[in-house]
Amino acid sequence: MEKKIDEKELLELSKKWAMFYPNYINSLRTYAQGRKIAKKDCCDNPTALEIAHIASALKLRFVLERAKLHPRTFMLKPNQVILPGRVRVELWNEKKEPINKTIPTRKAFMEFAGQKIPTLKIRHERIKQVQARLQAQQAAAEKVNTKNSKKGRNKKRGKKGKRR
Repeated sequence: MEKKIDEKELLELSKKWAMFYPNYINSLRTYAQGRKIAKKDCCDNPTALEIAHIASALKLRFVLERAKLHPRTFMLKPNQVILPGRVRVELWNEKKEPINKTIPTRKAFMEFAGQKIPTLKIRHERIKQVQARLQAQQAAAEKVNTKNSKKGRNKKRGKKGKRR
């Protein structure tokens, strides 16, 4: 039976664990922007929480650090989504043997996560929320545009009466 570990001890232990940023498995990023594996093994805009769910499904210990950013985030274009967070996962024990035999390396974990994240229930819920938010924003923008376009049509323009 494992003894309970407090947060400080866990953070100290996790410094030796494998580190994963969402950019590593994001198919919308380039290698220069931090992607680590082939696009066919990646998924669109994964979150650190989704990577943590994959680690827990594999029964691996992990630490989710929500406030961290990938160092190459500054290279992103303004229209690209910034994905905050980092997950540290214990892939190996102290003897450097893999804890889960199906995931012996970092790359194997990233490929597994890239394949399984699109099937997660929390991902489908997040996508629905994002789509609803976008539709609400578009509807609000259309309302503003129709109001503004009606107001400006009757105004006279230019300096028609002020010619010499």
